[in-house]
Amino acid sequence: MRLGVECGGTFTDLVLLDDAGRLAATGKVFSTPSDPSVAVLEAISRLEAVDLTGAPLLHGSTVATNAVLERKGPRLGLIVTQGFRDVLELQRHDRDVMYDLHYRKPRPLVRRELVREVPERLDATGKPLLALDEPAVRDAVAELAGLGVTSIAVCFLHSYRNPAHEQRVREIAAEVAPALDVSLSSEVVAEFREYERASSTTVDAFVKPTVDGYLSRLERSLADRGMGELSMMQSNGGVVPAAYVRRRPIHVLLSGPAAGVAGAVAVAAAAGFADIVTMDMGGTSTDVCLVTGGRPQITTESMIDRIPVKLSMVDIATVGAGGGSIVGLDPGGMLQVGPRSAGADPGPACYGRGGAAATVTDANVTRGLIRPGHFLGGRHALDPEAAISSLTPLAAELERIPAQLAEDVFRIANVAMAGAIRLVSTERGHDPRDHTLVAYGGAGPLHAAAVADELGITSVLVPPHAGLMSAYGLLSSDFQRRFAVTRVADLDGLAPQELDEVFAELLAEAGKEITAQGVDLGGVVAEYELDLRYRGQGFELTVQVPQGVSPGEAAGLFHEAHTLRYGHSTPDKAVQVVTYRLTLRVPREDTALPAVPVEGPARREDLPVVIGGEERSCAFLWRASLPPGFTAEGPAVVEEETATTYVPPGWTATVDPATNLLLTREA
Repeated sequence: MRLGVECGGTFTDLVLLDDAGRLAATGKVFSTPSDPSVAVLEAISRLEAVDLTGAPLLHGSTVATNAVLERKGPRLGLIVTQGFRDVLELQRHDRDVMYDLHYRKPRPLVRRELVREVPERLDATGKPLLALDEPAVRDAVAELAGLGVTSIAVCFLHSYRNPAHEQRVREIAAEVAPALDVSLSSEVVAEFREYERASSTTVDAFVKPTVDGYLSRLERSLADRGMGELSMMQSNGGVVPAAYVRRRPIHVLLSGPAAGVAGAVAVAAAAGFADIVTMDMGGTSTDVCLVTGGRPQITTESMIDRIPVKLSMVDIATVGAGGGSIVGLDPGGMLQVGPRSAGADPGPACYGRGGAAATVTDANVTRGLIRPGHFLGGRHALDPEAAISSLTPLAAELERIPAQLAEDVFRIANVAMAGAIRLVSTERGHDPRDHTLVAYGGAGPLHAAAVADELGITSVLVPPHAGLMSAYGLLSSDFQRRFAVTRVADLDGLAPQELDEVFAELLAEAGKEITAQGVDLGGVVAEYELDLRYRGQGFELTVQVPQGVSPGEAAGLFHEAHTLRYGHSTPDKAVQVVTYRLTLRVPREDTALPAVPVEGPARREDLPVVIGGEERSCAFLWRASLPPGFTAEGPAVVEEETATTYVPPGWTATVDPATNLLLTREA
């Protein structure tokens, strides 16, 4: 048996597969932000009748992300090459808010007084120009330890080409202050660009104690239950053992959202959809991702709390529009949804857990789209009066009634989510109208058709057990590791086989590392990518290439990618290779697709729902009673234990042979 548990901002979801890969049990409990492992263990403990002896746990969690967002971590130090003390303070000259007169650059994780310089220098090829001053390293480590520093990041100039100096710093630190955690930039990000590499290394060092403590507590509890190995989802969409995560915790920053994408891709592929946009709307936020040809888009440049992280990640855009997003007025008196969230504690006003602020969920309850007695399959009754009361003061201020304001909130949240989808599609050279929107998360299917209307998308796929898709994605994901190395050169100056030789060198090193993790190389699939740019450009495009690619073929693929992204290319301009990227993947054993066990006949109730400012009759259907082939025209609401699907007027919902809900818009 295999168990997948994903911790979201509001709920923690569980999916259990039996030894044949079939769905055996599901669960959903409130998350515990102060210690996510409490909710994980609560969800597992509810499987009282199931023998979990030896069962591995595949886990997705926001514990690393929350540590950075809340700035809850160790007192952190940084050791850099002499003359580069202010690398984290200087940052880049660009700014994310162009016309803000009070703009401030993001605050680094390391205070300037805890940065130490040491004499050493490598050139751009990794050749030593100045030997490492070891006495200076000893002094720097001792000073930082004396100032209460418990974790140290090390980032030397050009160490991505030669890690020897950084490795020696770690050895000296172990002698001077054995209790210190040390993160090396040459191991975290073996790529060029000094600021991004230093920033990423500080993130790794900052979250390491938190992630290590969290995994230790969880592993002890699993061992007490006789369960098997703990693995975690990485931000790149692959699963790795917890032991690796302890060494490189930065790789699990987007653990939960990446799992949802993996599950959505598996379900959509089985339904015949290769080009999709995923939309995961939970209690705190909505995560969206573009998938083309069955492959999620990958980015190597991401941000967390405005801090750059240079790692290969699933290209997910997040917007603060979730079920728990708080409704209010901006400084100009306009209605605003998010980014603040009521989260799991206290949650929306209608949860009856002490929350008073109006949220998106309260608006949907007020409209009648969520029935108070049917939330979570009836296990947690909602308070509709509290929902209406939370909206009433805002409605009065805007001269609206609560039901009208609830529709306004619904629309504003949809516009925000549509904007996030444009960010990963239109702004990347892809037309969202050519894709199917795959909606999941507890609130995703409720808003999906309306978001699709905003974008001109005509089909929406809602998987079975939509509120548990991220937990299912953990179980359907492959083992995956990504490796990279920077080698800047003009393609036209390389020998025909030179690209392949660098890849072979990278593959050999990567093979040694994953073999040490107990992975059999016989089942490994290798995929190759190059970061390419025109000579003189300050940015690159990552292009997938076949094994044995020649420099000329790589240049041709780059021109095609540049045209797709920017609408033009310059074939007569020299192309440079910057970074070589290798992905090693071990395909997951067959995992059955989730399905809804049909308990016919179809159950239907007709109830009033606020649509267009007035009450209209709406069909309420129980999803587990709808057989394949069943069709319903909007307005309709399809309820299930973990999610609610809204079918607006003009849309039709059909149950396909795999029990997916396919929503289509009339022409």
